[in-house]
Amino acid sequence: MLSAEEAIAQLREATKKVAAQTTELREAREARERERAVAAKAAAEARRRGDSGKDWQVLQQRIDLGQTTEFDIIQGFDLSPEARAVRKQMGEDIGKIADERAKEVGEGAKLPPNFAAAQAQLAETVARLRDLTP
Repeated sequence: MLSAEEAIAQLREATKKVAAQTTELREAREARERERAVAAKAAAEARRRGDSGKDWQVLQQRIDLGQTTEFDIIQGFDLSPEARAVRKQMGEDIGKIADERAKEVGEGAKLPPNFAAAQAQLAETVARLRDLTP
């Protein structure tokens, strides 16, 4: 049986471990957020230059002016011709990626449950994108 002092010592040690893990997770999250911000900034700059095509260049100008958002474009709230064209291209690209993935995995391969759920969500998103674009 543990003495009160031993129990308190174990509790303190466990608390230190949880605090260290919490700090580690927070730092990792912050690093990912910084990386995403850098990538988003680079993508916006590339769009401004026209590297992603004329449609994205126009859309980035509208984003910069506060007239739309990347979320609105992707989710289908922005109904502009450029947004429709971008969504259509994204749907085609996602379909190609899904086809390539299916070839790599093969017909008999089983995906882990979390991948299967992600694949189902991807298929649903592709279907929505196809429904949204003329």
